[in-house]
Amino acid sequence: MNKAAKNTKELYYTDNEKLYTIKKDSLDEINIVKASKNNLFENISNNFIYNLKKLIQLEGTQKKLAKKIGVSEDLLSKYKSGDAFPSIETLAYICNTYKIKIDRFINLRLSALELENIEKGLYSNSNIFFGSYYCYFFATNIGKDDSIHEGILEFHEERVSFRILLGDSIMKDFSGNINNSEKIMSFNMESTEDGIAYLSMAKPNINKGKYVGGLAMLFLPSDANSKPCCQKLLISNIRIDRNIYYENLKKLLTLNSSKLELRNVKLSTFEDETAYNFIESLL
Repeated sequence: MNKAAKNTKELYYTDNEKLYTIKKDSLDEINIVKASKNNLFENISNNFIYNLKKLIQLEGTQKKLAKKIGVSEDLLSKYKSGDAFPSIETLAYICNTYKIKIDRFINLRLSALELENIEKGLYSNSNIFFGSYYCYFFATNIGKDDSIHEGILEFHEERVSFRILLGDSIMKDFSGNINNSEKIMSFNMESTEDGIAYLSMAKPNINKGKYVGGLAMLFLPSDANSKPCCQKLLISNIRIDRNIYYENLKKLLTLNSSKLELRNVKLSTFEDETAYNFIESLL
């Protein structure tokens, strides 16, 4: 073999070895990436399945969740078992519906606090209120015993405002947040000038649809904001003539007890229904 041919052959072998080395390195990198992707997907899938099961628990049934996120119950079962993974639009819709960041939903298991906040959002009942309501309660000043104040309660998504009226003007103005527990709704409100007001009520019966009215407990400063006061508050979706219906309002707003000594004061379901029926009779 002449020298030129020998050099050509050696160069060929050398180039092939380099090519093999490059291909081998490329394949190794691809396999590493594939393995990394598989591990990532496995973690994402496990977190998704865990969080999905928690959402099913919050909704009560698999059927309810499937309907809410717009998939069939059979497909949801496949999501839950890991046999299928949702499309990006379905995943985005789930996160948007429950107000969860998408990277949080797939990368981490939801904490107890996050699930509690989601549950509060699901059962807040704040969406059954519309616009504004009229409110009626006894005046807190001693000199105005038995006179009934009128106010306005306004809802703005998760915010609420409470204004006490004096004729056509606003006498006091409070605003704050809507808070929920399992069976109670509370409105924590304050005013720079007028102090703090707190309103508490049983969660309205969702079967009534949009809230018509009922009773709540009002905690309000009295006597120039110097003394705390607790009393009944009537909430109504229509304005009530205080002169014509004074006796009805007085009866609904008076705290009654068959006992001589009071250990506590509670609003009963019967009282709330009575108030509701009174307002309904005026519609």
